[in-house]
Amino acid sequence: MNERAIERVLSLDASPERVWSAITDPAELSQWFGDGAELELRPGGSGAFSWNEHGRFAMRVEAVEAPTRLVWSWVHEADVPFDQAPSTRVEWVLSPRKGGGTILTLRETGFRTDLHHQQNTEGWTEELSELVTLLAAAA
Repeated sequence: MNERAIERVLSLDASPERVWSAITDPAELSQWFGDGAELELRPGGSGAFSWNEHGRFAMRVEAVEAPTRLVWSWVHEADVPFDQAPSTRVEWVLSPRKGGGTILTLRETGFRTDLHHQQNTEGWTEELSELVTLLAAAA
């Protein structure tokens, strides 16, 4: 069986430290990833991402290697505790781009259904375009 995964690679003009801030600071996350973010930035830390029209999705931080790697898992069902719903794993890898900037690689795995895979595929397209806009505005 083929693994259901989402992979995105972005070439960004911002430094790895700037991108790191955008993906880890709750105040910045809530500007591009949903409408609200809570994030305890440490392995085992808890948090949630909220969308006004979709609800609150619990998450748990798995790995933090500032400013190059962040891994977290989040649930597929809104408004339920982390341990009470299926989750997927999201890994962010930031590497310096030759000549300046950052290569951001995102990989989400662990989908149990085609529907969740499709929803998140569409969601990442929208959310990552908002990240690009946020970083461009700050440049």
